Amino acid sequence: MSQPNGNSRKTSSTLRQIADEAGVSISAVSKVLNGRGKSVRVSPSTAQHIRDVAIKLNYVPNVLAQSLRMSRTKTVGLVFENFGSISDGPEYYVHLLDGVASELFKRHYRLMILPEIDRQHPLASVGDGRMDGVIWCKMPPERATIDRLRSSPIPFVALHAPPPEAPTDTVFISCDNAGGARLAVDHLVGLGHRRMLFVLERHEETTPDAQARLGGFLEACTSHGIDVQDEDVVTWSREADEFAHWHRKRGDQTAIFAWNERIASSILRRAAEAKVSVPNDLSVVGFDSTPYCELTSPRLTAVRQPIRLMAGQAAHTLLDLIEGRPPSQYDQVFACTLDVRDSTGRPRGGRPSPQS
Repeated sequence: MSQPNGNSRKTSSTLRQIADEAGVSISAVSKVLNGRGKSVRVSPSTAQHIRDVAIKLNYVPNVLAQSLRMSRTKTVGLVFENFGSISDGPEYYVHLLDGVASELFKRHYRLMILPEIDRQHPLASVGDGRMDGVIWCKMPPERATIDRLRSSPIPFVALHAPPPEAPTDTVFISCDNAGGARLAVDHLVGLGHRRMLFVLERHEETTPDAQARLGGFLEACTSHGIDVQDEDVVTWSREADEFAHWHRKRGDQTAIFAWNERIASSILRRAAEAKVSVPNDLSVVGFDSTPYCELTSPRLTAVRQPIRLMAGQAAHTLLDLIEGRPPSQYDQVFACTLDVRDSTGRPRGGRPSPQS
């Protein structure tokens, strides 16, 4: 049998061993290393001596035991459904994760990513004791599911637009989706476009954000006197496989407004494959406007929502709820702007609208 050598890992020391080595009480060690014992007084020099001894003896705190004592796991869940790629393509998830993590990590919380939940029994997914709270991207819009979640033993924050008849005691953090859609329509109308296609994405078409953007699109068209037909709103696959068929059959639509930058970039690729010149033959607008839009060909005009700021606010608000501080408001809406790039232009033979 091989013998342990000098490089073998030392076993973690106990509080009693540290107390004996430091010549102090166990309660003093617990006060310094675990923050327990409010009535125990330890001088700064003694506290430093205890920490030095703990390092010398290779002390590792039992985080699980501490969590059980505190009734906290110091872990927050981030729920995604229909999750897309992080490493390539659109950067929505990159900025979202950056915003959440930057807020959690500076307050010493961990992040757990959950791909889905059981909609019939959502509490089984989020209330099993692994997490202190949940940030929900694209929370199920069904009122019955939301009502069941309201009895959750842990708080949650929704990082999307409120669905219709949303409960007033649930925190929703979102951008002004409808206002952002109006910016896109105003821009296209100003260029001279009088008929546009709104593209939803399969499996995302019922999300509150998608519906809010569609609502903003319809309202903006109405305000400009544009009559939207049934065929002006479609649902396509993430890769916009339907583009070629639509282009062959299309009527007088001269622009596309896609619900996010992911499917908008797919439309740009499909247009190039079909020899459709953007923006000369067709203008394209997306939503999100991360730096990825600078890399598409042509560069994508898109509505910008402050994703990182919104995600950071969601994390900040959730931690306040976990630590017993109520939110200042339950429905927090961030303004959108429009980044005009190369994918939009005047329609062939068109003139700028007098409103531009």
